[in-house]
Amino acid sequence: MSQSLLEVSQLCMRFPVQSDLFSKTKRWVKAVDGVSFSIASGQTLGLVGESGCGKSTVARCIVRLLEPVGGIIRLMGRDITHLPQWRLRKVRRDVQLMFQDSADALDPRMDVRHIIEEPMLVQGGESSKTRQARVLELLDRVGLPKSSLNKFPHEFSGGQRQRIGIARALSHCPKLLILDEPVSALDASVQSQALNLLMELQRELGLAYLFISHDLSVVRHVSDRVAVMYAGKIVEEAEADDLYRAPRHAYTQALLQAVPAVGIAASAQPVLPGESSGSIDPPPGSAFGHRIQHPLVKVTSTMDLTPVAIEPGHLVAPDPCALSPEDVQRLGIKLPDPVCLS
Repeated sequence: MSQSLLEVSQLCMRFPVQSDLFSKTKRWVKAVDGVSFSIASGQTLGLVGESGCGKSTVARCIVRLLEPVGGIIRLMGRDITHLPQWRLRKVRRDVQLMFQDSADALDPRMDVRHIIEEPMLVQGGESSKTRQARVLELLDRVGLPKSSLNKFPHEFSGGQRQRIGIARALSHCPKLLILDEPVSALDASVQSQALNLLMELQRELGLAYLFISHDLSVVRHVSDRVAVMYAGKIVEEAEADDLYRAPRHAYTQALLQAVPAVGIAASAQPVLPGESSGSIDPPPGSAFGHRIQHPLVKVTSTMDLTPVAIEPGHLVAPDPCALSPEDVQRLGIKLPDPVCLS
């Protein structure tokens, strides 16, 4: 297996919340709670889960737009978790974050030439002639004509703006792109074009991707491995084909059941009962178990639910509220007697 380009270990991020203006007691939103994964060079890890599960917070922690409260982030073996901002400039040559909404991500007052050139100016070290040649090369690589140089973002379609964003992200030859819902705002046909471009660039440049999305059909198309997040934690991770063929966690199964299929009418019944539990001072134990009011949820309050290998390369949280009786036995999860698992 390739050496890891990015390693995230036990990443935690929380935000203080005050109940009212005069309260001195702070409550905490646990947006990310002990997330671990790695990405090898040239590999795509898909990170999926419903809105509010912490996917985008993970992305912002990795590029240090947010300061993690716990855990370790290593890029090419170097610990960047708490590097001071002045030392992060060189790091950001190697890792770039692309946002969901291209209209908001591009400065409306700048033309395309300056949008793509700006990261090179910030980093410095290149002549004006070199920068201009690089801008033209990047436009050609993402399939935009030279005539785009002097146009402004509002003169382009959503798909074209996303291509401009890709060109800007590639301006300093990064090794890792973090793509936060990069195609969710695009029409289906334009989504396909953008995804094909990203996959082509990955083959040509050897890029690694962290591809964040709530759309499992899109993630399956682009990912080598897939990690599923629920309530700030990763609950399952596996090779893409294995996860889609045989999901083990009940939440992963519910996500897959919710993917629309051609010719099949949508069910009026929700795939999962209840709603996602809030992340403000969550109760101990299985967040998924609390959601479905599973009879074993109290048992999980003292359990370590860090994902473990159920098969080679297939990790799943050892949560008796979310696994089949067979998988509970396979993982050797100890439950108090008498307990009925059927």
